[in-house]
Amino acid sequence: MPVTQPDKQAELAAKFRTRISPFVRRHAGTLPADDQLRFLKQFQPDPIELEDSTGFSDDPLREDDADIHPFADIVHKYSTKILYLTTDECPVYCRYCTRKRRTLLSKGHDKTRLSDILDYLAQRPEVNEVIFSGGDPLMLPPGDLLERARQFLASPAIRYLRFHTRAATTSPGLFSETFYVGLNELLRQHPQKLITFVLHINTAAEISEATRDIVRRLHDMGIRCYAQTVLLKGINDSSPELAELCQALTQAMIQPYYLHQLDRVTGSAHFEVSDDEARLIYGELKRLLPVYLLPKLVRDSKQGKYPL
Repeated sequence: MPVTQPDKQAELAAKFRTRISPFVRRHAGTLPADDQLRFLKQFQPDPIELEDSTGFSDDPLREDDADIHPFADIVHKYSTKILYLTTDECPVYCRYCTRKRRTLLSKGHDKTRLSDILDYLAQRPEVNEVIFSGGDPLMLPPGDLLERARQFLASPAIRYLRFHTRAATTSPGLFSETFYVGLNELLRQHPQKLITFVLHINTAAEISEATRDIVRRLHDMGIRCYAQTVLLKGINDSSPELAELCQALTQAMIQPYYLHQLDRVTGSAHFEVSDDEARLIYGELKRLLPVYLLPKLVRDSKQGKYPL
């Protein structure tokens, strides 16, 4: 018997989790049809994810390789910084997530004791930055998240702490008053250390008034916000759309930071823009924007990011 669309949907649902936050559904409902489609397509499951594609894999950045993966929750591929995978949960599940093997697979992963990570860092004083990622770190209870941050910042070697999150556009309520109060106390305790936020934002339409409020609140606390964007076919793969995004980011006090080429993760081939096309789009973008509004066009790898 031929495989039907419902069969494929059932297979997809069994393989990969789906989550679209109530806020995203509400905000999408306020957008023009085209913007709504481009916003929701990033999270909506599509049976095309089940198709095999040459060159795509479950771990495209090879983050699970033993030489850069000393613990279940740590990726250490840069000498001076570690990536701390705080959780596998997110307010939404992006269908092109490079850690799809963790976030969308409905499987638990071993968690590392924080004391073991701190011991690891104590033996590597060259590490001066911790990046809280995941999943989305804002999914943790505020007290838990900020206590972990406090323990890292207590180390004299750690000078920089960075939060990577999509919650500012997908579940802004996670930036609770409890979180702001605790974050402000963390800043008071460590005035000489730098805390920043990197927000995952792919289209201008994703930036709501709630997003702007979050950034204003962080800005008033002296915290800088940056944006990283993934170049996605059918979502933002044109220079006018990217120019609109960069202008909207800047108006919201968010500095455009990186424009990432897609990590070639299983099930994401339909989002891929070729490197040649990406360079053409970026060349057009440079003609549309002043240099201080331009993100850097990069591809990530096990060895680190490199410009295209």
